Amino acid sequence: MAAPSARDALPGEASCPICLEYFRDPVSIHCGHHFCRSCIERCWEWPTAGFACPRCRDTAPERSLRPSRELARVLEIARRLSRGEALGTGQEEEEEEADEEEEGCRRHREPLEVFCKEDGALLCAICRESRAHRAHTVLPVPEAVREYEVQIQARLQTLKDDREKLLDIREAEMRRNWEYLEKTEAERQRILSQFQGLRLSLEEHSRHLLARLGDLERDIGRAQEENLTSLTKEISRLDTRVQELEEKCREPARTFLQVTRDGATALGKENFQLPPSPLPELEKKIHHFREENILLEETLRSFQDILMFELPEKMTVTLDPSTAHPQLLVAPDGSSVSWQSARDPPGDEPGPEPGPGPDPDPPADGPGTDPSVLGREGVTGGRRCWDVQVAPAGSWALGVAGESPGGGGESPGSAELWSMGLCQGQFWALTSLERIPLFPMRAPGRVRVALDYERGQVAFFDADKRSLIFAFPAASFKGQSVHPWFLVWGEGSRI
Repeated sequence: MAAPSARDALPGEASCPICLEYFRDPVSIHCGHHFCRSCIERCWEWPTAGFACPRCRDTAPERSLRPSRELARVLEIARRLSRGEALGTGQEEEEEEADEEEEGCRRHREPLEVFCKEDGALLCAICRESRAHRAHTVLPVPEAVREYEVQIQARLQTLKDDREKLLDIREAEMRRNWEYLEKTEAERQRILSQFQGLRLSLEEHSRHLLARLGDLERDIGRAQEENLTSLTKEISRLDTRVQELEEKCREPARTFLQVTRDGATALGKENFQLPPSPLPELEKKIHHFREENILLEETLRSFQDILMFELPEKMTVTLDPSTAHPQLLVAPDGSSVSWQSARDPPGDEPGPEPGPGPDPDPPADGPGTDPSVLGREGVTGGRRCWDVQVAPAGSWALGVAGESPGGGGESPGSAELWSMGLCQGQFWALTSLERIPLFPMRAPGRVRVALDYERGQVAFFDADKRSLIFAFPAASFKGQSVHPWFLVWGEGSRI
């Protein structure tokens, strides 16, 4: 009896131990045996104690399926050898797969009439009854095509609807953006138009006032000319009379004394006639013109103050504790600073209540001695402003400080300073070199500091009344960063 050939032994070695058919989508498990993926998944669908190999009963605590692509290739060769077919190239294999779809099942030579939903494969009637697909849901090919077409069409319609929604949203966003751009452009034109109209109006008022001044100058010139003409005539008349009298005095005594009675009377009635001066009337006209323009000047000054108050961009200032004087207490969030008595430093046990006594001495002049603190934020350009709440008690000052000579703004006492504040009931404008007393005023509850870096202007306003307190017109920052600067001194002082 002859031994079986290798070709006769291939079907048994290339078959799944579960379905006894050629492997379909072969996988290996933890023990190394191979099975069809669908067969081993059905066996392990309800494991009782781990995952056991159907062939050797070896158990694993976890499920492990590893695809065997090499085995799948070998199986394809085995199928062809079992049918006595020659091995072809990859292109021939693709052509054969296409022919399979057109001609039918290559294994059973039957038409592909049904579709397996679980495996996503076309099957013939014989494959449909095999163990691999017996428990699967299968549909006739036309019905499967219709079902998937309905699903695809539904999905396609959903995608189209979503695309239309996105197109509508994009169009709406573009339209809204254009509307915003149109609004900003309209606002730009409105501002330009208002300021252009204001400029033209101011120019017209300026021309009108200058024309009135020109008329007044001409009146002054004309009055001066008339006055000089009158004075010249009177001087000429007096010169004539002086000459006549001098000649009379040079006559001989006999002739000199031959004066008629009427002539002596006329000589006695000789009076000096001063022409009326136009200066008082001109003074009245100038004074009237000046009074008319006082209201206009006040209006323009108020308008400039409003622009200085409103135009700068508001900024939030955070105090820097590292720049604070030892007797200042800065809030953890850097929003406030207050004076603390040297007798009760932070962290010490509270001592006996101090008796009444005078306020501590005011801060001495000199670098590093002022009880001040800087803001973290530096300004190197543009227009900025910030509002400061001040307490009615104690003394305080606020403004801006330039960088110290050492840089970094760490020593506010040695930096250039532009500030204003209240000290012992008197308001002062303070710089590094001088103190300027300010006119009496009501203590503001909130002060706005406005900084125009390019113009070198530092202005202080009563923020509640929107009125100007004081302005430094021409500070020089020398291209350095300037920081908000604050000083508090005395019991109850806080900003």
